[in-house]
Amino acid sequence: MGAAVTNTGSAEGCGRSWPLCNGQFVPEFTVSTAIEYSHRAVTGLESLLVVGLTAAMLSLWRRRTEVVVLALLMLGTLLLQAGLGAGAVLWPQSTLMLATHFGVSLVAFASTFLSAAVVFERTGQGPSPNVAPRGLRNLSVAAAVYVLGVVYLGAYVRHAGVSLACVDWPLCNGQLVPALDGPTGVAFAHRVAALGAILLLGLLVRATAAASVGPRAAAFALAFGALQAFSGALVVFTRLGLFSTLLHAALAGLLFAALTYVVRLTLRHSERNGTVAYVHRLSDATARSVHASGSASHAHALAQTIPDSSRSGERNPVANNGGGERAVSRATQRASDAGQSAQG
Repeated sequence: MGAAVTNTGSAEGCGRSWPLCNGQFVPEFTVSTAIEYSHRAVTGLESLLVVGLTAAMLSLWRRRTEVVVLALLMLGTLLLQAGLGAGAVLWPQSTLMLATHFGVSLVAFASTFLSAAVVFERTGQGPSPNVAPRGLRNLSVAAAVYVLGVVYLGAYVRHAGVSLACVDWPLCNGQLVPALDGPTGVAFAHRVAALGAILLLGLLVRATAAASVGPRAAAFALAFGALQAFSGALVVFTRLGLFSTLLHAALAGLLFAALTYVVRLTLRHSERNGTVAYVHRLSDATARSVHASGSASHAHALAQTIPDSSRSGERNPVANNGGGERAVSRATQRASDAGQSAQG
């Protein structure tokens, strides 16, 4: 809806008034006023939902670092987004700030999406992927940062009004490499950066498939990236048609959400010091279904043995059961020794 406000020229549909619209709680409606006012109404409802989800997550799992980070990021970007929107209404904004407005909206959406993923996982509905090698973790983070930069550059192109500096596609003004000056250079840079994003996403799909960590999410990211490129072509062909520009913005959100999910999987299930994997915690629902099975009665497979205390005056053989040492009975030890002799 924010993209609809921008692409219909309705940013001043409520005048220079915020949070009221034209100084009224319910204003007289024109087309531009209806678009801007509906955007504000949906944003208000969204704010209540985000605050509610943040409070619920923190009340249930406030001791989990990931939950705290995502909840605060979700709430913080919501407030920042609202502040940027208010600033755009009350004071004229530069193209850079307007592009930042869209970039923050992507982070807000992605953090909300990841918060939903956490809720699903902690209630027993999420996946338990394999260990991610360090190289995959670095690749996923690099891809997310790069794609965010590409999207920011695209938002700059849109707000700067140079989307049609290249009047055709995939060539730019009939050339493979046009003159790289002024608006044409900016638009062409966005296209080259978008091509780089597609190649990087393809590499990420291959790496995730090899490690069996988030291959479906990476495939979705690549698919959304390809659709994003074609929707960019549609923007040119339709000469900034409303539905093509809205589709272009929506696909950017879906692409970034899928990509950040890959990042989360690789960070959550990455290798520690290159050798020891992080343990995947049970979901809350799964943990509640696990019951204590009584005290262990068998010696640990790696238990160290020492001579019988009755003969040497030392302690009985011990085995570590994970919570401290316990004595192994002489009968158990003699039975073990007899079994080893029989196997010999």
